[in-house]
Amino acid sequence: MANRETKGGNDMAFDITKKKAFVCDLDGTLFMGAKPIKPAVDFVIESTKSGRFSFFYLTNNTSKCPEEYMVKISGAAIPVTPEQILTPLITLEAYIREKRYKSVYLISSEKVKAHMQDRLADAGVSLDYDPETNELIALAYDKELTYEKLARATTLWNARPIDFVATHPDNCCPSELGPIPDVGGMLKLLETTNGMRPSHVFGKPSPTLLAPVLARFAPEEIAVVGDRLYTDKAIADNAGIDFVCVLSGETTRDDLARYEGTPPSIVVETFNQIDK
Repeated sequence: MANRETKGGNDMAFDITKKKAFVCDLDGTLFMGAKPIKPAVDFVIESTKSGRFSFFYLTNNTSKCPEEYMVKISGAAIPVTPEQILTPLITLEAYIREKRYKSVYLISSEKVKAHMQDRLADAGVSLDYDPETNELIALAYDKELTYEKLARATTLWNARPIDFVATHPDNCCPSELGPIPDVGGMLKLLETTNGMRPSHVFGKPSPTLLAPVLARFAPEEIAVVGDRLYTDKAIADNAGIDFVCVLSGETTRDDLARYEGTPPSIVVETFNQIDK
């Protein structure tokens, strides 16, 4: 049975009848690593096919390209289109274009690098390490991370003033075998080494990722669904929309008991229980 919580300062419990769109986190919410969380996924499939709700898929995980998330989501039999995928790589691309950078040292997997190179081809941007021309260090969730990549980032920082950004702040990524390192840990390593701190950290909890959804629906018609208070709940709070906290990923009831912010709009074991 769902454990319904009230929002801080509001006596009204979560009202599913007002919702038209759900923005779903992936890792820990619909998937645990590569494995679908079946009750949650079944609810999304049924609600998509019936047209009851619209769904968007929001991930901070930049170890994969948006196209790979299309494959992952559709592989679980969830109908999905490219417009439903929301990732910090979109924000990173926009930042590079806004700043008109032409030489960026992107720390990422080769697939992500190729995706970003293709996206930025019209702007003439190089994403290779070049100590003479690099204007920006951009750190993504790189599962192919090497000591050489980290050393290059620190030597660029040591040599001269240079911009530095990260795609997201997550300390760990949920997996079938428990938490594994994510960008947050890499950022701590770099800061410990020589004081490197990013000028911007994209992804959740920045509400900019929700712009496509807010353009179509009113805030009261939307809810973010996720397993992390410091990213998923934070982006919902920053956008002024409801947050559905699932306990299928990182957050536990003990974490909720210690949490000092306003409570989630509703707490459930798995996403499908919002309808119970």
